[in-house]
Amino acid sequence: MTTPDKDLENLPVMKVPEAVDSIAKRRSQGLPDGKVLLAEEDFVALLEALSGFTVTARLLRTYSSPRVGLLPPAVKKDGKAYYVYPDQVETVGFVLVLRLGYHLPLGAIRGLVKHFPADRRHLVLERKLTIEDLLELAKVLPRGFAVADLVMAKTCDLMVEDTLSSSKALLAATEPGEALRKAEEAAILNRLDELRDWVSSGRRQRFVAREAAEDFRDLARNRLAAAKIVKKVLARRARGARR
Repeated sequence: MTTPDKDLENLPVMKVPEAVDSIAKRRSQGLPDGKVLLAEEDFVALLEALSGFTVTARLLRTYSSPRVGLLPPAVKKDGKAYYVYPDQVETVGFVLVLRLGYHLPLGAIRGLVKHFPADRRHLVLERKLTIEDLLELAKVLPRGFAVADLVMAKTCDLMVEDTLSSSKALLAATEPGEALRKAEEAAILNRLDELRDWVSSGRRQRFVAREAAEDFRDLARNRLAAAKIVKKVLARRARGARR
């Protein structure tokens, strides 16, 4: 029986374009993505292109060392180092964003690597969470809470702020019992009913379409303005050259 390390060593070695084409072809045929090996230098170049961070082989070796322990080590094959594509691309990218993008401490990163669900890592990779969110998740994920709990809590906080005025909240807080909690929960549930009606009515789609159209117009105006500025600069340079 082969060990997991041996299984990885037996994977085919490919260049990045070959690996991408291989995965795309398998997906088009309805097959699982499969795995291939990328040489260390190819893997580093791919990571830099995808993440925008300066990545070195030495950095990856440091992160995968027993002392740091943020990443699984490279696969050794024929005396060279290889990384598994596509599995390790997202894992390493996740760590790079946490360390180089958010500058989180190593302890928090280890906890997030261990407990952050793989199907939610895009929230980190796309920088949709704040540093405070990530530090909170590093504490609560090991206790059995989920990323969805944080998202729901933030959404509820926004609903409460929108529907429950400070004066009403203060009055509820001074009443005996759990008046404030009940007032907040009532505000959330009322807003959920409004949200359901808002989405069902098609108003959300009209609002989003309007926003997208405005963004497109702004982009077009910015490009036009940039083109005019470039044209003026070139004309000024041409006049200067004629003198």
